[in-house]
Amino acid sequence: MAFRAVMSEARTMKSLAEAISNLIDEGALRATKEGIKMRAVDPAHVAMVILDLSSKAFEEYEVDGETVLGIDLEKFNTILRRAGPNERLEMKLDEGTNRLKITVRGISTRSFNLPLIEVSEEELRVPQIDYPAQLKIDAGVIREGLKDAETVSDHVALEVDKNTFYMRASGDAGDVEVKLGKDDEAMVELNVKETVKSLFSIEYLDDMMKASLATDVVLISLGNNLPVLLELKLGAEVGKIVFLLAPRIETA
Repeated sequence: MAFRAVMSEARTMKSLAEAISNLIDEGALRATKEGIKMRAVDPAHVAMVILDLSSKAFEEYEVDGETVLGIDLEKFNTILRRAGPNERLEMKLDEGTNRLKITVRGISTRSFNLPLIEVSEEELRVPQIDYPAQLKIDAGVIREGLKDAETVSDHVALEVDKNTFYMRASGDAGDVEVKLGKDDEAMVELNVKETVKSLFSIEYLDDMMKASLATDVVLISLGNNLPVLLELKLGAEVGKIVFLLAPRIETA
């Protein structure tokens, strides 16, 4: 059997599929004995996704050597949206038909067959950036902050000084500020070498934070007019998903 993976609960894969499919049209899932990996950039080349899902994330996991699954991510997400968060999820490659069979087991058993596609795999280099500011924060604060910022703008400024993290947005409808200090309960960790600020698309950040439904804390790395790095650990020995988003450079 080339590939088979079973999750006792579909919630993690559902959250990942929703976040990734909103950014990336298609991708190659590379399955090895260690787990499933994917690297991809969005069509506009402003966002990168790095998925590292350990084999330990699955209740059952079987793969022969290395298997590459070319996936239409929108169709993959459409199927997984039909799975309840607590339902059992099985993915199995049918080599004869070159389809990924997705089985959802709950009150009933439902099966879907997703045709695999040819995906051109470009060599993607993850930029190595020495970020002057890093913070670990309750993911819910970011999700709600983005909703607040969206009431007045389609972009949000992320700013950090040695004591405080800010999300700020302004537009014709007014101004919004979300503030979180280093001693607030939702601030897990704050390491800042210098005050930094960058502006980002709310739509992209909102899509990325959909993956945070599978975890509680997000690691944010920031610099002045540098790509923001969002890292979401999915649980002990489960894996992580990392997003990079280019900033919007303000012009005078």
